[in-house]
Amino acid sequence: MCALLSVLSLRAQNEAFKGAITDSMCAGPQGHTAMLKQGESMAECALACVKAGAKFVLYNPQTKTVYQLDDQATSKPFAVRNVLVVGTLNKATNAIHVSEIFPALSAKLTQAKSAYIDCDSCVRQMQKANKAAVEGLADWKRFTLVQDPQKADLVLLFSANTYLGDYLTRQGPDKRPVQIVNTYMNVIDPRTGASLWDGTSISGSFRAAGATKSLIGEFRARLEAEDGHVTRLLRQNQGPAPLGSGDAAIFK
Repeated sequence: MCALLSVLSLRAQNEAFKGAITDSMCAGPQGHTAMLKQGESMAECALACVKAGAKFVLYNPQTKTVYQLDDQATSKPFAVRNVLVVGTLNKATNAIHVSEIFPALSAKLTQAKSAYIDCDSCVRQMQKANKAAVEGLADWKRFTLVQDPQKADLVLLFSANTYLGDYLTRQGPDKRPVQIVNTYMNVIDPRTGASLWDGTSISGSFRAAGATKSLIGEFRARLEAEDGHVTRLLRQNQGPAPLGSGDAAIFK
């Protein structure tokens, strides 16, 4: 019972915060203008300021809010990058107890309305991935499925091989040998061929369908977190949510 209440309490407090990781000396509308040296990048400026005694913080330019971050080590690799921080806020100090930090998703992902499913070289048990993807997206109800990749906002590519970035340039399906060890999912911009999000699940031949639905669940959790709802993301990291836990986040 105590463990159940602990998980429920954690989910009830976690929130999603958007902004850029910067240093406390340069946080604000002027950014790094005052501190930036000639030939120095903004990331180099932030790291130098932290070395001089500043702290990594999260700055939201829309609300002009600066949040303190209790996990400096996790923040460092994201210096001057737009991010989504999941954590709990101490309102007295405006400090976030950081649970997770993610790179911010592209607007092409967050604003997309339609999707095309492509199961690349889906032989043997991988053939089940296509049906599983259709079922997963139907359950989600976020995207309209289309039959032409050129008419889609996103292409959801499933494969037993890693994506080479060649969706627009290769001739036909992937011709590499297929050994079904992992199931790969890439969310691709059909205009550029760039992978906007990717995930991998160790599946083997007989779990390709389950792996596909799991990957769609991961993608769904990230998009929902980007919208300000972190319950599904926390559920993936902490196990099944308690009954009645509800949704646990609003944007800050």
